Amino acid sequence: MLSRIFLGLAASAALLAAQNVQNQALTGEAARSAEIAKTNPFNTEADVQQGNALFQVQCTYCHGARGEGGRGADLTAGVYKMGGADPDLFKTVRSGIPGTEMPASRLTDDEIWKMVGFVKRLGSRGLSEKAPGDAAAGKALYAKNGCAGCHRIGDEGVDLGPDLSDVGRRRGLAFLEESLVKPEAFVSNTFRAVQLVMKSGPAVGGIRLNEDDLSVQLRDTNGNLRSVMKDGVKELRRDKPSLMPSYERLSKTDLTNLVAYLNSLKGAQ
Repeated sequence: MLSRIFLGLAASAALLAAQNVQNQALTGEAARSAEIAKTNPFNTEADVQQGNALFQVQCTYCHGARGEGGRGADLTAGVYKMGGADPDLFKTVRSGIPGTEMPASRLTDDEIWKMVGFVKRLGSRGLSEKAPGDAAAGKALYAKNGCAGCHRIGDEGVDLGPDLSDVGRRRGLAFLEESLVKPEAFVSNTFRAVQLVMKSGPAVGGIRLNEDDLSVQLRDTNGNLRSVMKDGVKELRRDKPSLMPSYERLSKTDLTNLVAYLNSLKGAQ
């Protein structure tokens, strides 16, 4: 009698397990592997491009189309809250981050791995590229044009524009050149400019930090933190989102050298 009871319980458990697998398929739940590979098994260029396509659909609302951040973390920095090894990134995408807006994913394991490959590419685009110009000459141009008045490299410069300490690791050559010639082609939300035309007194311009119904907080062009009450503002302009001037006036040689210098900035290795 006992053996029949045990056999019946085992059969019931097996049936429930089978139903659970079937229900996962019916509800759209992705199949999940119990073990996570130590290295990404989907790391071809085609896999990375498929990961890009998935990222554009799943992640851009928080992380931006180029991974520059916004509601979510800046993925171009190559620094990850839950770890940057392949298994760490896989678990972050699959399970999300508790206590944050980062949700768990319903993608399949294969799709998650492809997205991991693309995310890692975001933080290391420049590592596989070598600029053809003269980095030393580009460094002299950087100093001559007063770039340290807006950008920081290591301990030198200010934070009115993006930190360039490791820009050569994070950004590819095409992006670096475009940022010099057409700086308004891409402006991170963190560095979007505003200009306040005041009802009395000089206009106030700078990087918008925050805004509410009553005031605008910004870092002005001298690097000072300012809070301006809106009742004293005649016009709030956002038509020039970048404070950075175009360097299209540079000769091709100078532009190539400046890009080479930026490409050489890999940060701490």
